Amino acid sequence: MKSMTGFGKAAGTLPDGTEASVVVRGVNHRFLDVALKLRDEHASTEPAIRRAVARVAQRGHIDVLIRTTRPAGATTTARIDMDAAEKYAREWRQDSSNRGLPGELSPRELLSLPGVVRQEEAAPGEGTLEESFVPLVEQALQDFDAARAREGAALLLTFKEILQRIDAGVALLDAARVGISERIAASLRERIEKLAAGIPLDEGRLAQEVAQLADRADITEEIDRLKTHLAEARRLLASEGAIGRRLDHLAQELHREVNTSGSKVREAGATKLVLDLKSELEAFKEQVQNVE
Repeated sequence: MKSMTGFGKAAGTLPDGTEASVVVRGVNHRFLDVALKLRDEHASTEPAIRRAVARVAQRGHIDVLIRTTRPAGATTTARIDMDAAEKYAREWRQDSSNRGLPGELSPRELLSLPGVVRQEEAAPGEGTLEESFVPLVEQALQDFDAARAREGAALLLTFKEILQRIDAGVALLDAARVGISERIAASLRERIEKLAAGIPLDEGRLAQEVAQLADRADITEEIDRLKTHLAEARRLLASEGAIGRRLDHLAQELHREVNTSGSKVREAGATKLVLDLKSELEAFKEQVQNVE
């Protein structure tokens, strides 16, 4: 079991002398969502990097940040973005007349505007880029995955503690239902005797009412399903791979059975046990959100 939260990094020197560093961060997310930040001239490596991430993680929002520093004396070229210059000039021309400003920008003014002149570093071919970057990204991903595994191991201990408390609560709730028919009969008899004021009771009718009330208060099926779901949760926690979605589904099923039990029980002690179980299940569900 792994957490979706983790951090990894790697650094190295590429064949052309470029210093590169990779940082990988992961947080919770329902699906796999990769946000990749790298320089435009390295965009050709993006598909290979995304495939590398997908081989490691199945869920989570993952940020991959790649920084590069060219060595001193590296070849650079200047490129004028004529489209950007034309856009600046056109917008200035349209707006300047309304403000009493000169109608045209000079070439010097245009060249000084952001994005018109771009300094581009000579980059190696696409194949070389992929061969250079991807191994470094994979190294950072290994570090990231190891951190997720450590976090997952800590989560596993937390789950075991929570499940032990839920087990204990279910056992107490199971014990609380023992003798429910007798208690319902005694309570009903006491109330009827107060209301009847000495009139003899119809024992057959009383037994029928007790049976109906006991049936409505019976949580045997809910207890059995709770035990089954808890056993499945333990089986999943002992398995490998991404189990977060299935654990989330189990948490919902557990919560449903406890809610149903709460709607059936009427005794104060059993009601408190249900409330305690709900609290533990909230803790369980909260931790499930961290599991891949």
